[in-house]
Amino acid sequence: MNENMASQQPRTDGYFVEVNGIFKQFGTFIALRDISMGVRPGEFVSILGPSGCGKTTLLRIIAGLEPQNSGSVWIAGRDVSREPIAGRGLGIVFQSYALFPNLSVTRNVQYGLRSGSAAQRRLRAMEMLSLVGLADQADKYPAQLSGGQQQRVALARALAPSPSLLLLDEPLSALDARVRIRLRSEIRNIQQQLGVTTIMVTHDQEEALTMADRIVVMDHGRLMQYSEPRHLYASPTNPFVAGFIGAMNFLPDCRRMDGQSIRFLDYHLDTVADLSVDSIECMLAIRPEHIRAATDTADANRIGVRVHSVEFRGSVSRIRMQVLYASGALSAHYLEMDLQSKAVEQLKPDIGRHLDIHLPANHLLAFHDAEQERREYAA
Repeated sequence: MNENMASQQPRTDGYFVEVNGIFKQFGTFIALRDISMGVRPGEFVSILGPSGCGKTTLLRIIAGLEPQNSGSVWIAGRDVSREPIAGRGLGIVFQSYALFPNLSVTRNVQYGLRSGSAAQRRLRAMEMLSLVGLADQADKYPAQLSGGQQQRVALARALAPSPSLLLLDEPLSALDARVRIRLRSEIRNIQQQLGVTTIMVTHDQEEALTMADRIVVMDHGRLMQYSEPRHLYASPTNPFVAGFIGAMNFLPDCRRMDGQSIRFLDYHLDTVADLSVDSIECMLAIRPEHIRAATDTADANRIGVRVHSVEFRGSVSRIRMQVLYASGALSAHYLEMDLQSKAVEQLKPDIGRHLDIHLPANHLLAFHDAEQERREYAA
């Protein structure tokens, strides 16, 4: 372990948890590259990313289950970089419920309580079971509970010792969709009620967006962006975040012209995005719900498309369109547009039909060209 690891001081006052310059390597594989982040007291932060991005490794380092090669971890103003898990004052809920099958629900919740009389420990366990809505299941055994109930027992057990920090490692991924939706709301309500600082690892975008105050987006061991859910969705800082958070259309092979004008194929498109990038080449991005059918021939950012397919999604339909050159020839580029049911009825986007669509300048994002982004990302 790096000798300078414990000497690093927290960068910013006001954080309850802070990791500084975390680097982790397994053999020749670099799992984490210089990760720094802070979590405020009582905040719910989600670490989001695809499988293998390093999010669980980061959580394990914060917990003390995995040593880092360099960097430091601070909890409540104390450097815990060398502290074992028992000295960090935290509770952990894993993807697997990890309940003891031979112990009752109450005994499972009491397991982490080391002080107090037997009566006091049982009272505390019952308080936690009431909190998660399982007081009436106290004398049952794990095998007699549903998956969602077992995960609530695991949550009650983690909360019973009154931890200052709660860590959740994909706690809902083993549950079916309906149970996940209900339980994520329950977990968030409990977290807000107790005010416990919480860090949750997930690969589920919707889970992170609906539960977290702020989200850390990771990929290939790098922190790609750290912000509030609405800001991540509206203002991604790079193509990875743009494509990972929600659906996104990319228009590659663009060139910056004068001012904030960009050339795509033989169209000139205006954007209010920050174009202070190093190269002339760039790419644009726009979300499907921001594309509109052009209703006025004077509309700026108007391009021609051919309807390729229509996918019904209940209250909205996703229209996949092949972009046309201004001359009418087909290009190799496709865009997707989301329309409400009433708009679909009015537009009648039959397959093969040629349409004009409008790309609002205030919703067009601009990024480095893909090749430049790839080079920077690999550096």
